[in-house]
Amino acid sequence: MDLFESIEKRYSHKERFLPDSVSLKDLEQIAKAGLAAPTGNNSQCVRLIILPDRKSVQPLCDIAPTEGMSTAPSAIAVLTDKKAQVAKWNFEMEDYSAAATQMLLAATALGYASLWLDSPYFDEDKQKEALRILGAPEGYHLRVVLPIGKPEGTGSRRPKMAFNERVSYGKFGE
Repeated sequence: MDLFESIEKRYSHKERFLPDSVSLKDLEQIAKAGLAAPTGNNSQCVRLIILPDRKSVQPLCDIAPTEGMSTAPSAIAVLTDKKAQVAKWNFEMEDYSAAATQMLLAATALGYASLWLDSPYFDEDKQKEALRILGAPEGYHLRVVLPIGKPEGTGSRRPKMAFNERVSYGKFGE
C-alpha cells in the first residue's frame, strides 16, 4: 500500500480486534517508522515500548479498559523524556505526535488497525500506574498507547469535512 492510500484508509479503530497475533517483525517496522519521524532540534525524546502480546497489553487494559485495548493482541506505548529539553525549548508534544502519526500510518500500510489512545492517561494516578507497569524511569511521561491488530469487521471511519471547508489559498477563508 502506498503512502497516500495509507493516509486515506487510516482511521481510529475503536472496536474489537481479532485475536490474531501481530508479528514482532511488523511491530518493529511500525516502531521504526515512529522513530524516523522528525524531532525538534533532533532532541529524540521519544521512547517506545513494544507490547508484543496480549499478556503484555493486559496490565494497561486493566488501568484503562476500552473495547479496543481489551481485545488488542499487541500495542506500542509512546513515552517522552521530560528532561530532553534543548536550550529553552521542549519538543515533547511535537515529537511524540509525529512519531505516533507515522506509526499509525505504518500500521495501516501493513494491514492493521490502530487507535491513538491517550485520554485514560490524563488521570495522574493512571499515568503513574502505567509508568510503573511499563518500568519507565523517573522523568518519563506516557503520552499515548497504540493498540495494534487486525480489526474484527470493517471498522468505521468518521466523516471528514470537505477539503474546501478546511483549506484556503493566500488568506483564511479565501
